[in-house]
Amino acid sequence: MLELLSIGDLVEPGTYDFLNGFRHVINFTDGRRIVSLALPGVDPGPLTIVMRGFDPNAVKCVRVEPNAVFVDGVRVGFDDDDIYISSILLLRRDLREFRRNLALFGSFLVELAPAESLIFLLDRTEASAPRPGFQKNLTEHIRNCARDILYWNRQRGVSRLRGAGVGFTPAGDDFIAGFLMGLVTLERMGLGDWSDERDRVMEWTGLSGWDVLEVAFLSCAAGGFTFESMKELIVALDLGPADYVRSWTESLLAIGATSGADIGVGFYMTVREGMAGRLKGSPQTARVSWTVNEGEGLWS
Repeated sequence: MLELLSIGDLVEPGTYDFLNGFRHVINFTDGRRIVSLALPGVDPGPLTIVMRGFDPNAVKCVRVEPNAVFVDGVRVGFDDDDIYISSILLLRRDLREFRRNLALFGSFLVELAPAESLIFLLDRTEASAPRPGFQKNLTEHIRNCARDILYWNRQRGVSRLRGAGVGFTPAGDDFIAGFLMGLVTLERMGLGDWSDERDRVMEWTGLSGWDVLEVAFLSCAAGGFTFESMKELIVALDLGPADYVRSWTESLLAIGATSGADIGVGFYMTVREGMAGRLKGSPQTARVSWTVNEGEGLWS
């Protein structure tokens, strides 16, 4: 028996056909939009329907109506209580508390993130670890692109980082998503208006209508709409306490092989540099009187 547990607030009515499938998630598209059907245990998200009782190897079509989802013609109703609200929230916006919790988040990333992730951008030990030729070249490429995005030539950095790395969502795309969510968070803390810059970043990715999954993924990030672990982590940074920050960091890192970690690194570096007034385009009013110990990360 099918049971709907949550449906993302950006899921739109329509008929969606099978695009690709994995062990716990199936993606569907109408050629322009996407929707993901996920088993329990997968994070709720803006375009995700979490449902119990379906076979990921069998579903071919999903139809969404205002108060019902049809899975291969089988109707499952839902009401407003089932809608997952995906917008990034900041309740207190206490910059000092946020700063302390952000430093904790950075330390938890260094402690817990997998070595295969982009953690080398934060951890000098990982940055100096020996790597084979291809991996060494990719690491240097990503490092240069991240520097461009944060400080120098953002268009060049975004265009060169998009698609870099391995995995279903390449590490470069995950970093860009974290960067975009970082800009939204800075904006909602009152540290600049980044809306035009977010639009430009989307243009610089070079994504087209053929890349429906990547367009949806990065468009959600640019709009400040995100999955539960990321949303709750930002709430934890805003409100604390430390164990809440650690718990949601662990949840974020559990997403994919390295995707959660790579998003987290992009987000952390963006917000850290934005709060310090070092991020390219940061207004003078964004400067917060704090520093990061050089031993805690690159380019501090």
